Amino acid sequence: MYLLNRGVDPPAPVEAIVEPITSSDLPKLTKKNFLFNWKDLAETQLWKLRLADSKELLGAMSLTEYPHEYRIEINLITSRRDNVGADKQYDRIAGCLIGWACRLAVKQYGHQACVSLRPKTRLIKHYQAKYGMLNAGQQLFLEGVPLYHLIKTYIDHEP
Repeated sequence: MYLLNRGVDPPAPVEAIVEPITSSDLPKLTKKNFLFNWKDLAETQLWKLRLADSKELLGAMSLTEYPHEYRIEINLITSRRDNVGADKQYDRIAGCLIGWACRLAVKQYGHQACVSLRPKTRLIKHYQAKYGMLNAGQQLFLEGVPLYHLIKTYIDHEP
């Protein structure tokens, strides 16, 4: 998968990797840099996104599986503070993490896979417009064609 480095003109693709967060990563997931207390989520599946040639964490995500619903819920997803807003260095961090959750769901549940999240109110329209998420009341979700489209867009192809 690829991020876009906005630090160069024109923005250039750089390879990124999503992998499980290790116990040695937890001290790096400070509220100062990643906006949340990640230690509270240690019992969930924790994933990190980093550049292929660096150990530096750029984003993180917490997942919970609901096998009886063929669903993976994104409990929390964030980019490192310096990669949020207009001055961020890398684009596509959240998209790559959401795409990874979609890929995991397909691997686990096949064509019945679903990925959901409970966004902050101010982000609902953003998730719908940018990632094609559908409204299910208190949660947004992806399934079927939109889910596969996200995998193709963020995981399987260069931007």
